[in-house]
Amino acid sequence: MGETEGRAVSGKDPGKAGAYFLYDAILLVAALPLLVWLQFRRLLPGHRSITVLPRLGGGPSLSSDGRPILLLHGVSVGEIRAMRSLVGLLQEEKPAIRLVIASATPTGMGEAARLFPELDRTYFPLDLGFACRNFLDNVGPSGVVLMELEIWPNFLRACQRRGIPVAIVNGRITERSMRGYRRVQRILPQFDRIAFYGAQNERYAARFRTLPVPVDGVEVTGNLKYDNLEMESDPASDPLSPLVLPGDKVFVLGSTHEPEEWAILSRAFADSRLDEAIWVVVPRHPRRGQALAEELAALAPDRTVLLKSACRQPVQLNPGSVVVVDSIGELETLYGISRAAFVGGSLIDHGGQNVLEPAARGVPQVVGPSVENFAEEADLLETGGGLVRAEDAGDLLESFAFWLENPKEAREAGNKARNTLKSLRGASRLTLNALIREGILPPTP
Repeated sequence: MGETEGRAVSGKDPGKAGAYFLYDAILLVAALPLLVWLQFRRLLPGHRSITVLPRLGGGPSLSSDGRPILLLHGVSVGEIRAMRSLVGLLQEEKPAIRLVIASATPTGMGEAARLFPELDRTYFPLDLGFACRNFLDNVGPSGVVLMELEIWPNFLRACQRRGIPVAIVNGRITERSMRGYRRVQRILPQFDRIAFYGAQNERYAARFRTLPVPVDGVEVTGNLKYDNLEMESDPASDPLSPLVLPGDKVFVLGSTHEPEEWAILSRAFADSRLDEAIWVVVPRHPRRGQALAEELAALAPDRTVLLKSACRQPVQLNPGSVVVVDSIGELETLYGISRAAFVGGSLIDHGGQNVLEPAARGVPQVVGPSVENFAEEADLLETGGGLVRAEDAGDLLESFAFWLENPKEAREAGNKARNTLKSLRGASRLTLNALIREGILPPTP
């Protein structure tokens, strides 16, 4: 532990005072429009809680209850969600440590309030020297955990000068970012102020090791998001209520973008092999629901096309029916009732949406050629046999037709997808063990 503390805490920055002064000046000029905008937003309905003061480190001081404080920071919604399993493990095994959640965005703060209502929450400051000092004075952490890759020179400098160890967990870094950080490192030291790097995989770990960091301070601890996946459906839930399904011939088109729905269903409606299928369409942006339902009704006037929000009474769905879901928060549950799924944003040049959700529910899926946003996950699921890539809508429907006619093969592919994800779990435990070993967690009685 002594060696780790030495990595995290060193002396002043000889010869760097001018660089930090210039950095502060540039950042302050750049931040002024944001601060003015935030202050203006307070005058708008529904935005009074968004103030400038927390961004300058002036939030309320956390009253001490005698417990050491661990600060966990996630920049926005995705990072806050990713820390859920780690936070749960900390609460269970380290109850003597007080956890404080920080985020840099209103949406991130909202998600933190939803997931961790019992914990203290605060805005992360702008990376101005005085703001970071004020923030640390008010929060008083004994250790800091940053999700994925949050490298802020003034914040890390302030932590170092106070002897507060900092760790990156669920770490990831692209080739482009790595090159940029290596150039900046010569002017504003950053990476060598971090005591420990817990990387998602060996590829990211190798990139971190090319930076000026202690080689023994980088470790592969896995991807936390696999630990957060809900692997089982609730048999008592009915995500399409009050609609009544005839059997299990449901296909979900999830997180779709225009014109993916039309491209798929215009072909599906003309394919007699898929006449028994019931289609549940969940557009990425629910506000498209009404117009999309009207478009699909015009495309197939002989079929039942329903907008879920408009359904108040029980309706028996006939084979060939289409339900457009115009609400949020139901997609994962809907995947759980489907024979197979398509994950949208992949037939267009968008990069694809989350391929983990259907896999976690034991559902086979088809994606288009554009899956850059989830490339690693798609590769793993394809290798495991739970994901099929399609070149276009026609290719996609070949897989759907096969699974409709062969339910046993569909179930086997879905089980392979779920088992692939189960084999990747355990990052929370590895991360917590590393934080304890490296002295990031504050000592407790």
